[in-house]
Amino acid sequence: MRCVREKGYTLRHELMPYYHRFLMADKDFFRNGSKETTVKNALIEAMEKDGKDIGRYFVELDIVKAAENWADRLMPDNHDPGFFFSLMRVILPQGYKPDWDKVYDELKNKLAKARSFGNFKTSEMYCLLMGITMIERTDLTREKKDELVRLMHWHWSFLKYMYSVLIKYIIGFRFENFAALANTACCKSNYPFMQWLYKAFKENFEDLCPEGLVDERSGKSVREQALVHLKKMEDIIKSTKASTELDELFGILFPKVIKDVLKQSRPKTYEELEASVDDLTNRYNKVLEQLTNAVNDVETDKITIDDLTEAFLRFPTDLALGLFGSVSTLLVHNVTWVKYSPHIREKILAKHEPAKINVNVGGDLVMEKNVENQVEHVSADGIGFNIKKQG
Repeated sequence: MRCVREKGYTLRHELMPYYHRFLMADKDFFRNGSKETTVKNALIEAMEKDGKDIGRYFVELDIVKAAENWADRLMPDNHDPGFFFSLMRVILPQGYKPDWDKVYDELKNKLAKARSFGNFKTSEMYCLLMGITMIERTDLTREKKDELVRLMHWHWSFLKYMYSVLIKYIIGFRFENFAALANTACCKSNYPFMQWLYKAFKENFEDLCPEGLVDERSGKSVREQALVHLKKMEDIIKSTKASTELDELFGILFPKVIKDVLKQSRPKTYEELEASVDDLTNRYNKVLEQLTNAVNDVETDKITIDDLTEAFLRFPTDLALGLFGSVSTLLVHNVTWVKYSPHIREKILAKHEPAKINVNVGGDLVMEKNVENQVEHVSADGIGFNIKKQG
């Protein structure tokens, strides 16, 4: 047994210099470019098998300098920092504990100068390490910290967009402006988290896309292009169920900024839009029931046909025609409706629709109509109307 232990210790002792050189992104590990994986995978596997507390052997490791070295090695082909993440996920649970407050202050100063003195890959590694630092500075359990670092690793492609927007400097991408970044951000894998990027982009829009900035390649306004992509983000949010998977992580990575961003106006989420549709459907059906009952009141002379026609005319033309069609479907064999419906339809079509109206019918309905984009917005608790009955 002792022999086996001594053999294990000797192996660790022999491999330790290679571990350290790998952590510091020694150029010998990148002779065939950053995409060479065989040796790197073997070293990570050896570190994982080496046992508990291996992280304590790297107490003197300058983690910020390591991140800068990795940026230099990865920049030529802009390769993903996956191996750096993997190394962190090995040594952090096994005792690597630098002075995280000191690391935080150093990274904060470097990121503050990123727009003047940085490059897209070094700034990416600073942000990556800043994220890990923010997690490590919490009072969470080791298991929870490991889970959050793993989430960072899995979703780093999206986090690069978030960091770029929030520090107002594009990291990890070779884009020339934020309109290009917003365009590529609208990929399907990002859909469940789009509400976060949309909020951040809206909050920082003036700084990201100032007036007069022109895309050198297309000659088009960066601001106008970005607005198109923001509209696409809105459509994605409206049609996609939001994921809460990253909420806790974001609360740690961007504590103050996220709280401020959350206060900003945003399009409705998938759930909110679904609830709104259900609510409007209920309101519509309530009005439809009232109109069909009103037709029966015409039959019994409780109201006149003019009263019924006026009820339809109180709605904007599109809504009135929709209700007219629904009543026609329900009362296709009703003699009174068959007799008077052509007259009602003619009156609806002849009605002049002002650019914007504000109607209060019986105290129940407040509706605005914007003809420019043909959107009707119902802003009352219910749709309804009163018809004055005879006698």
